[in-house]
Amino acid sequence: MITVPAGTESGLKIRIKGQGSAGRNGTPPGDLLVTFQVQPDRFFRREGLDVVCDVTINLAQAVIGTRLRVRTLDGKKVVLKMPPGTQPGRKFRIRGEGIAKGERRGDQYVEVQVRVPRLADERSKEILRELARLNPENPRSDLYRQI
Repeated sequence: MITVPAGTESGLKIRIKGQGSAGRNGTPPGDLLVTFQVQPDRFFRREGLDVVCDVTINLAQAVIGTRLRVRTLDGKKVVLKMPPGTQPGRKFRIRGEGIAKGERRGDQYVEVQVRVPRLADERSKEILRELARLNPENPRSDLYRQI
């Protein structure tokens, strides 16, 4: 039986003395070398001891803010508060919810993706036009002009 150390990364090698192939002409068996390959997760990706996950929110949640339950590595759920005006690509940190290795533990980062709706009806388009008129914020207006 092999004990996998906490925080094991791909490429880690462990030597198990005397568990390799039998030696020739009665010499003792060699050592067994085990090389670990960590499989990727569907939800988390690893960056050292930190883990990153993506969450997708809709346009309204990004604009007015929201609270989301986010799963951590150990399976518990953490409520994450996203403020009004959350931008795509913003990362939120959950301290101490990353990978544990010895006395150290990484953090979990939650990266926000915003799903922009495809509007088919005229009423929805008019609501967004009104929102744009009420909030004329345009961070790059010096580079282009909407026509």
